[in-house]
Amino acid sequence: MRITVAQLEAFFWTAQLGSAQRAAEHLNLAQPTLSLRLKDLRDAIGSDVFERTGRGLRLTPEGRLLLPRVSAIMTELRAIGGQDESRTVAGRVRVGLAEGFAVTCLSPLLAGLQEDHPALQPDWVVSTSTTLESALLRDALDVAVLLNPIGDEQLHLQPLGAQPTSWVVPKSWGQTGPLTPRDLWAQPVFSNPPPSAMHRQISGWFATAGLFPSRLSTCTSVAVIAELVAGGVGAGLLPIPMAQRFLALGQVQLVASDPPVENGRLFICYRTGVNDPKVAAVARSIAQVMRRIDYVDL
Repeated sequence: MRITVAQLEAFFWTAQLGSAQRAAEHLNLAQPTLSLRLKDLRDAIGSDVFERTGRGLRLTPEGRLLLPRVSAIMTELRAIGGQDESRTVAGRVRVGLAEGFAVTCLSPLLAGLQEDHPALQPDWVVSTSTTLESALLRDALDVAVLLNPIGDEQLHLQPLGAQPTSWVVPKSWGQTGPLTPRDLWAQPVFSNPPPSAMHRQISGWFATAGLFPSRLSTCTSVAVIAELVAGGVGAGLLPIPMAQRFLALGQVQLVASDPPVENGRLFICYRTGVNDPKVAAVARSIAQVMRRIDYVDL
């Protein structure tokens, strides 16, 4: 039995939308027709490409190997037909964002994706970069924006630029002059837990003076750390755009440091070898939005 474009189209949209019913609706087909095309594809290649789960269908290992090849075929067919890609990229995509980045950037990203790809349905996961990196590696996320990823040959890293970062302290401290590790050593300091990017940045800064903060407390939420600093409880190493609201309220101050704080590097990350139009669309939109809002230093 030969493989047809109709079979590949049925497979592609079922993989994108996670449901034979939704794929049939997208292609304006009766579901039995779409199911027959999937059966014919299975018979043609000699293996199942989907398996049932409690929530619908998911790709088998053979289906995951087939998807990048079919995606490339569908991209070529759209180009030949002159179709608008913004209307043909559809379905759910799991997107992770480092929290310090998400606080400022999630809103414009939502607007940008809605404008560029209205048929995409992003599921957002906000956490520390190390947690998100682990989720990418175990296929629990499709794409993520990470700060200073540890790096793995299984992940493709697309640089976005530097996230402006500074020590932020309560306004009540009345800090004058640059902060040194010895100045801050005995003060309360808040950080994400190790091995987070924030913890690595803070540890590295103190290590330049052979020190480790004596009153370091960990918290999994960057947003909560910002609230703690604004409440006068201690210091934090935070993205400057995130601190702007508290600066405007007169609750915190940015302080120069000696040595200077090294800005974190942001990357769009996804698994090596992935050829998913949804991932490519999200990556392009993120890069475009970052240029538009001038968030990163290039």
